[in-house]
Amino acid sequence: MTPRPQLELRPLVLSSALPAILLLATALNGFELGRLSLWYDEVVTMRLARADGPAELLRLLGEIDATRAPLHPLLLQQWLNLFGSSELAGRSFSALCGVATVFLVYRIGRDSFGIATGLWSAWLVTLSPLLVYYSREARMYAWLVLVTSAAWSLLLGRLKSLPPRLGYIASLVALAYSHPLGLIMMATLALASGLFAAEIFGARSRWLMVHAIAGLLILPWIGHYLDHAPEHLSGQLPVKFLLGTPIGFIGGNFLTLAGFLILAGYGVMRHFRDRSDKSAGSILTPACLLIWLTVPPVVLFLYSRLSHPIFGPARYTLFVAPAYLILVASGLSRLPAWGRYPLAIAMAGLSIAMMGPMVFDPEIKSDWRAFGASLARDASLSGTVIVMSADPAHNVEVETARYYLPTGCAIIAFENPGNIGPEEASGGRLPPVFDAEIRQGADAPRSPRRGSATIFLAVGSRGGRPVRPVPERLGPFRFMADRSFPGLTVFRGVRGP
Repeated sequence: MTPRPQLELRPLVLSSALPAILLLATALNGFELGRLSLWYDEVVTMRLARADGPAELLRLLGEIDATRAPLHPLLLQQWLNLFGSSELAGRSFSALCGVATVFLVYRIGRDSFGIATGLWSAWLVTLSPLLVYYSREARMYAWLVLVTSAAWSLLLGRLKSLPPRLGYIASLVALAYSHPLGLIMMATLALASGLFAAEIFGARSRWLMVHAIAGLLILPWIGHYLDHAPEHLSGQLPVKFLLGTPIGFIGGNFLTLAGFLILAGYGVMRHFRDRSDKSAGSILTPACLLIWLTVPPVVLFLYSRLSHPIFGPARYTLFVAPAYLILVASGLSRLPAWGRYPLAIAMAGLSIAMMGPMVFDPEIKSDWRAFGASLARDASLSGTVIVMSADPAHNVEVETARYYLPTGCAIIAFENPGNIGPEEASGGRLPPVFDAEIRQGADAPRSPRRGSATIFLAVGSRGGRPVRPVPERLGPFRFMADRSFPGLTVFRGVRGP
């Protein structure tokens, strides 16, 4: 009697692991993707992408987007032409970029340290709180991470033939046209590949030629990045913020960060020990990953010290996350099973605990869409909406309100609105300071409908509580809670003592 063949479980697990991880990444990036309203940065991107053609987009780019980076809005414009201009459509391009990044990181980890590292790398990227967060936004950061990963994948795969070199040049150019930060990553790639020019390109002359071509192709646009100051300044931050850059990629604190760095070091040590080849090529991958992880944040931190203090927002260093997660995965994959799986479960717990309030909390973005819909349903309510921001010096909520609220509303930034008298309340005219605020807005001036006496004060909220103290009255109006939406509380002005 012929024995029945035994099921080869390990090959089955390996062959199904990556599809399962990609399916999970799709679910996390796509779950209720259009539920939340856009916030200011997304509004800017969507206004660009909804412009009437590429020429109008490029004209508007210099007026409303401080990055001046054209590639992502141009791609998103074509995407919206296919799928519509909803929040879901605008964010789905980033969600797709996030899933594609999981696959690319798998390939980098597999080619660098083996299939086990590739799978664990893909797993960590899938659950990374910051990567998931920005894969659910309409802004360009998920795209930037994808292009960065593509460039490093090509570089680490060696560039001794023409097709990979052309792909590498295209990725460098895409980085530069996607965000000013892409210039830092371009320089980092040039540095890393220059240190290993013979191993990667076959000759230093090829390395020089490739980066010279990329430099010439981006040269016409560099001036657009240098002719204005940054829109948002974070202020000078201590060095602990630089050292803590990787914390948001998995979660935890400085203690867990230290443990993960030890784990990454263990993986690199085992990589060297297990290799019979001790040539320069054996250190290429770990060295390149370390350069990828460290150089861009350090350069950005030093720039903030010497010029404009912009280091701080996690989105500015997001494109180094894959390098960190691959290095951690290299150590995780080399642990014995009794330590590997409990640690992986603990790491997933850290990520999920951070992801809940960061990604899926309904209050992380003020629901201006719902407020706008409520005003549209009752035309008699159209009047003046005063917008309070958590940051009075940088009231970007006004632009979000203008994107969503009906055109019959006058939308005013709350800074020093002055008094609202009887004539203003009747819809006749607005106080001078209000007029000035409207003229400075990106949209055409909008005035309240004649005869409307509705005055609203809208302020962001968390846990149902406004993020800033709300004044009891402005001029003849006192404000009473009127309606609330996720992340937004609206007060109605009532005239009287």
